[in-house]
Amino acid sequence: MGEGAVSDTVLIEDQESVRKLTLNRPEKLNAMNAELVAALTAAVQAAGGDDHIAVLVLSGAGRAFSAGADISKSERPEKPTGRQLMARSRHTTILYRTLLESTKPIVAAVHGYVLGGGCNMAMCSDLVVAADNAVFGYPELKVGLAATAVTPPLVHQIGRKAAFELLTLCENINAERALALGMINRITPVDGLIDEAMRLANQLSKFDHDAIWTTKRTIQRAAAMTPLEAMEMASDASLVMNIYKQ
Repeated sequence: MGEGAVSDTVLIEDQESVRKLTLNRPEKLNAMNAELVAALTAAVQAAGGDDHIAVLVLSGAGRAFSAGADISKSERPEKPTGRQLMARSRHTTILYRTLLESTKPIVAAVHGYVLGGGCNMAMCSDLVVAADNAVFGYPELKVGLAATAVTPPLVHQIGRKAAFELLTLCENINAERALALGMINRITPVDGLIDEAMRLANQLSKFDHDAIWTTKRTIQRAAAMTPLEAMEMASDASLVMNIYKQ
């Protein structure tokens, strides 16, 4: 897959072994509707099966990375059935799992509003570069929604106390606070955001692709284990890689 789009809502551009995925609903601040969720899920899954691609960069067109779920009336049935609500929730959960389980490192380049599900996409990425104008937050409770699918990645990322504060008080934070909490990796001026994200992606892409994949997989698994269990798992992974490289 070269340059193009899964749909108009996600643009795709390859630069050597880096694939840039751009959320493309700028008029809606890249709010996540069903089409965008499906298109991004498909794009990340397709990249996972493309041996030419080593790293993904996820960004947003226009003034924001993503303002979260699109809760406008045009995107919701007037009286959704339980089955419709479950289907929508399941599709979004599949997107988050796809990001978390991607075999390719994901560098998120975020700016402007990074809210709700948009913030969760950043939390599901491996590296996050934030513009100095980025605003992070979880407004779900403000609009009468429970913060559910967005909670697990945030709790694992920054811990229970800080996650509870962000999810229940619904107070937006700036990039400096997000960096202090461990939600992002670095801050850059907004006009240098994509350049910095691409620099990191290109740096990663120069390493052995199998070694990158194994390292990411080891980090993913270790996060869910005790230290001793993680050490045993890492030892097994090292043995497999050494055998493979012989």
